[in-house]
Amino acid sequence: MSDDRPPALLDPIEKTPMMPFSTWKKTAALLAVASAALAFNADALAHGNTKPSHGGVVQMSGETLFELLVEPTGVALFIVDEDDEVASSGMAARLVITSKGDKTEVAMKPAAGNKFEARNTRIAPGSKVVVVLTNNTTQAKTSAEFTLK
Repeated sequence: MSDDRPPALLDPIEKTPMMPFSTWKKTAALLAVASAALAFNADALAHGNTKPSHGGVVQMSGETLFELLVEPTGVALFIVDEDDEVASSGMAARLVITSKGDKTEVAMKPAAGNKFEARNTRIAPGSKVVVVLTNNTTQAKTSAEFTLK
């Protein structure tokens, strides 16, 4: 193999050009800094805010955030898609509640803004709740699963 570089910069085994040590150190340092920045700033990689806005429990399904809130008067659900509130008037929501082997389905009613309500619905601690959201126009469905403590 013919190469115009000094022999010190050729890999002694493969006889291919090697990266000079100073370039290797710079590249390794750059990769270490970039990895640390990504590791310590994982929130920057997430789409939108995943903190509950109403004191409920949050789950994500794709870009859609579901916030389920169990209140003394029933259950409330808030829907946000890519940081924008999704109008409940254009959607249908239902809960599938599994508790101690019993499964119950509850239709939720659209309320103001991005809120759905299921008044007088009780959910026992330890229950599994699946929320199914359906777009009334396209019939597209998305869902999220919660286990309540």
